[in-house]
Formats: sequence, structure tokens, C-alpha cells
Amino acid sequence: MNKKQIRRRIFRRLAALAAVIGVLALPIDWSRLGKQAALVAAGLRQPARAAGLLEQQLSPGTDSPTAPTQPTPPIEFAPPGDTTGVDIPVAAPAVTLPPMTRIPPPGEKGDGGRVAEKKMDTGDRHKYGIATINRSGTAVDIAAALGRELALSFEKTDAPQVLILHTHTTEGYMTYDAGYYNADDRNRTQDHTRNVCAVGEAVRLTLAAYGIVAIHDTTVHDSPVYSGAYNRSAATAQSYLEQHPTIRVVLDLHRDAVMQGDTDIVKPTASVAGKKAAQMMLITGVVSTDALPHPHWQDNLTFSTHLQQALDAVSPDLMRPLNTVASRYNQHLSPGWVLVEVGSEGNTVEEAVYAGQILARTLADLLD
Repeated sequence: MNKKQIRRRIFRRLAALAAVIGVLALPIDWSRLGKQAALVAAGLRQPARAAGLLEQQLSPGTDSPTAPTQPTPPIEFAPPGDTTGVDIPVAAPAVTLPPMTRIPPPGEKGDGGRVAEKKMDTGDRHKYGIATINRSGTAVDIAAALGRELALSFEKTDAPQVLILHTHTTEGYMTYDAGYYNADDRNRTQDHTRNVCAVGEAVRLTLAAYGIVAIHDTTVHDSPVYSGAYNRSAATAQSYLEQHPTIRVVLDLHRDAVMQGDTDIVKPTASVAGKKAAQMMLITGVVSTDALPHPHWQDNLTFSTHLQQALDAVSPDLMRPLNTVASRYNQHLSPGWVLVEVGSEGNTVEEAVYAGQILARTLADLLD
């Protein structure tokens, strides 16, 4: 690293720290968040079944109330660890987390099933330098995508450059970590402190700490009817893209669902700088047809391969293989669109939020 690069990194971190101090002084008011957005990668546990899963219906219902307890402390980045290849700031904007629900005493078992914490397969990186799984039914040239120069970059501007939304907004996380779950735990909720919107807000605040303005839309697109969520989220995204032509990147944040047997659920977890983070997975559509044109698939693929590479540099355990699929997932609307699966229903909100902070920090560094 030359002197110019060192000076630039020091300046960037000092600027980020100043921004963090300013952001931390502001409380998060979830009631003032914009509309809710929900973009789910249906079938990311089994991408080949995505079309069928999109047609499933959600059972409407209210969330089960939980007894109030002591609030969870604000989330912060852990200090950089030996395995990190990208500088992680010591502090990031705090995100308000929900109160922890009741955890039965030791020896008492949850009546839902076990929650198995495991590092899911991070794939083979020998061929391309990043791990990929091609489920598109067509050949995908990963080497060419990695070899192309990334056309996206952030500018110094007060205009929004990132849109964060959620096709499947109600996808929720656990609020306790006990190795099991209870039957009345809901894995879908409109409480934005417990679903993927908490991750989206962590991304927005972290980007703000680096001077990057992001819009976080929290419109619920998947409830009370699951079918048609992508059509509804496409309309939401299109509206923002028309209003704000400065938007360069669109992040559709989801969470996966991974079962182990009939009742046990898996929470994909990695240790990053000594702290638990939900493992993530990027999904990119790479097929364009006359019926479903996808003019941006090559740009999206270039973006997702470079982002996967940058996240791998943060921690070799953080990312599951990049999935290339035959579905568009609304990515035809923007050349900078990526769908991100952040953990599963077994991960805690805190683990998912930490992953979102890492995602935002890496994105800011990649497109600086």
C-alpha cells in the first residue's frame, strides 16, 4: 500500500467516525420510516422451486405479544480481527433492537424444535476465486464477469444513491438464542424491529456514516397475500428510480429458510472479527428471453461477482456461494440490482443486523 492510499484510508476512516458520531446522536424512529418494501428470493433454499413457492399464500394473523424486558444494547462493529481483509470500523450507527423474549430456564426444551447453528458450505473458490452455484440452466461466464471493470461508483452528493427494499418484508428473525424455538414463535412479522427491515435500516445508517445517502423503503409487499409480491415491489422500485435518477444500487434484502429434518431449523452463522454474523448469499438472474427481457443481467452479474469477492475478503466464512438463476427477481429494472439473503429464520436479529452493517461497509468501500 503506497503513501497516497494510506492517507486516503486514514481520511476516509476519520470522516466516517465523524459521521458516526452525528448519526449516533439521532434516535431511530421506526414509525417515520418510509413505505415498506418486500423483495423475497422465494426458494433460495431451493432456487429451482422459486416459481412454485412464489404462489404460496401467507396465513394472515397478528403477531404474538411478548413480555417487555431489558432492551438489547446497541449493535456495534467489533474491532478488526486477524482474518479480516477489509478494515471494519470500530463503531457503526446503533440500530434499535426488539426486547428479548422469554427464554426458558436451562433444561427446559422449546416445543417447536431445535435451532442448529452451523457454518453452511461456502463453496469451491479454486476455479474463479469466488464460489458460485449455477441454477440458471445456461452457461455463465463468471471469469468474464470478474474481469469486467465495475461501472458503478458512488459520487460525492447529497442525492440518494442506494435504494433498499424488501419484496418479502415480513420475513422475521429470532429474538433469542437458546438452541431451540417455540411453536408459537412467528417467522413472519410486520414488526420492523424483528424482520428484514431491521437489516435494511442497519444498511442505511451505516452507509450514511460514510456519506452515502440511501432510501430505505419498508412497504409490506407479501402480506396478507404472498402471491404477487414481486409485482408489487417492482412498482415500488420503479417509482423511486423514476423520482431519483441518481440511484446507482438497489438492494433487495431477504432472509432464507433452511430446515434440517421436519422440525429443526438451521441458522447459517459466521464469526467475523470475533462476533457472530448471519451468513449471506447473493442471487443474480442471468437469463433474458423475449417474454421476460432482462437487459441488465450482465451488469448485475458483474456487480454481484465483484461484491461477492469483496465480501469474501472481509471473512472467508461470511458468504455462501453466489447463486445464478433463470428468474429476474426485478433485477431487469436496474443495472446495479442485487438480491441478498441475510441469514435464515433461525438467526437472531442481532446477527442479521451485524451482517447488514458489514454488507454496507463493504459496498461503500467497493464503490468509493
